[in-house]
Amino acid sequence: LRPAVKDYAWGIRGLDSRVARFALESGIIDEVDPDMPYAELWIGTHEKGPAQLISGTTLEELLGCQLPFLFKVLSCGKTLSIQAHPDKQLAEKLHIENPQAYGDANHKPEMAIALTPFEAMCGFRRIEEISQLLKKHPEFSACISNEAKLAVFMSDDPESQSEALRTLFHSFMNCDRDVSTEQLKKLLKRLYAEQSLNPHDHSSPPWERKCARAVLRLAQQFPNDAGAMAPFFLNYLLIAPGEAFFMAPNEPHAYVAGEIIECMAC
Repeated sequence: LRPAVKDYAWGIRGLDSRVARFALESGIIDEVDPDMPYAELWIGTHEKGPAQLISGTTLEELLGCQLPFLFKVLSCGKTLSIQAHPDKQLAEKLHIENPQAYGDANHKPEMAIALTPFEAMCGFRRIEEISQLLKKHPEFSACISNEAKLAVFMSDDPESQSEALRTLFHSFMNCDRDVSTEQLKKLLKRLYAEQSLNPHDHSSPPWERKCARAVLRLAQQFPNDAGAMAPFFLNYLLIAPGEAFFMAPNEPHAYVAGEIIECMAC
């Protein structure tokens, strides 16, 4: 079986990438380019990367049907953009309304299993954590409307919390770019200063310290991108090889670094 290889810019380069090594062992490529990013290996019947037999027969032709899932190996060298796949009903609606942006009518829930230590953001933090971070980091708070902050502070049941998270996310994503960029600069200056003055400070809970480190790491990868503040409202995961997590429809997520196998409905 000969999978399809994708060379997205965020992939791991050269032989450091499992995707590259698996592709070489499968005979898909003759050699590995040390400067090329090898991001994804697809095994399935998806039209944008169908797997084939050595004879040239596609997997779909062999099976006589399309598979309802796509199996992948991913090698992430850089953080991917935050995304949320629609559920089945919304996917069908969006595909009809805008087929160019939504190429198919399928939902895409995903399951990922780590091959290496893996970092990702997945799902919104608990509303209590976001509330605490809004109070602790004025720079993050400045990127959120008063209406959205009030919704977070006042929510007290699942329905109001869900609405508060939607309002918060919309407010952050629509914050004026000049404002968010300036606030990010202030945030990074303060976090670096705190880290330099007291690198072994354990006065804050571990999850808060991990959150701050994640912001600094993302800011190094993407200078002047306010998206580096995403760990303030998304769960930041550090998982060991063999551990897994699930990304449900409509749930915001982004892979940060490491290698995984992934199964996605399609």
